Amino acid sequence: MSGHSRRDFLQIASALAASLGLGRGAAEALAEGLEKIGTRQKRVIWLQGMSCTGCSVSFLNTTDPGPLEVLTQVISLTMHSNVSAAQGAQVLETIEKVTKEGNYYLILEGAVAPQMPHSCMIGGQTFLTVLDSTLSKAEYVIANGSCAAYGGIPAAEGNPTGAMGLIDYMKSKGMQIEKRLVNCPGCPTHPSTLVTVLAHLAGKGYPKVDPNLFTPDMICKHSVHDECPKFHFWQKERFAENFGDEGCLFKLGCLGALSHTNCPQRQWNGGVNWCIRGGAPCIACTGEGFARKRSFAFYRKGEQYHAVAYKEQDRKGVAS
Repeated sequence: MSGHSRRDFLQIASALAASLGLGRGAAEALAEGLEKIGTRQKRVIWLQGMSCTGCSVSFLNTTDPGPLEVLTQVISLTMHSNVSAAQGAQVLETIEKVTKEGNYYLILEGAVAPQMPHSCMIGGQTFLTVLDSTLSKAEYVIANGSCAAYGGIPAAEGNPTGAMGLIDYMKSKGMQIEKRLVNCPGCPTHPSTLVTVLAHLAGKGYPKVDPNLFTPDMICKHSVHDECPKFHFWQKERFAENFGDEGCLFKLGCLGALSHTNCPQRQWNGGVNWCIRGGAPCIACTGEGFARKRSFAFYRKGEQYHAVAYKEQDRKGVAS
């Protein structure tokens, strides 16, 4: 691994902190965490359950720092199904070696499927066997994406797999959750979110989280609705009737009031764009109920005004 200076890590951390609206103190803590991970003082195992690999693809699309820099200099990624050269028995040997030595973080992408134990096999071992062994000794655990956090699409109503989020699985096993698990929901999770949480864990310890959802306050405290650039249209009750019209997208299916994340600040594609700016309503992909019901409509193009399934008092964020 080529070395980074303390100044380099501080520069990366300052960019992350700025994108999240955090102060100088946070940047210094993130820099310390990045340095620990980058110098292999903290290692990372990344497992994949039932998923589309979208969160991995999102992670590889990171900018400032770029994916090569993240993988080789910023994060000591010991194992990842897609980017690791090791396969089969070699993967199991690597995981066993790291778990025995300890001092590592576990990232899970995708849902856990107890009723389909032979899904997502790793080197001839069931996914649940590998997950249990890594979960038991991981210092911190990150559920990366809505599938890992809450079950997501694999846990949709009527599925035969019994898919669930990591928090429910850990509860079923009697494993410690408090001060250990951090949920980073999203479909997919933004790469800066994952890097920031990893850096905070290594540099400052466990972050302040929602007591029920275990999402980090520094990223998920406010709703998209509260920070939306179209909020003034909502205040004036000026709603778009068709896609492309000027106005709030609330009556065209926007669920921004139920999505708690910082998309309006840091945006996507290197800070170029995001759903609302692109003219699409927020589908609350960070929400606990995302894609869980058969009736969940991702988009309602061409639909007339419809009754919204939540009330203003259900909002969190600034109003809480």
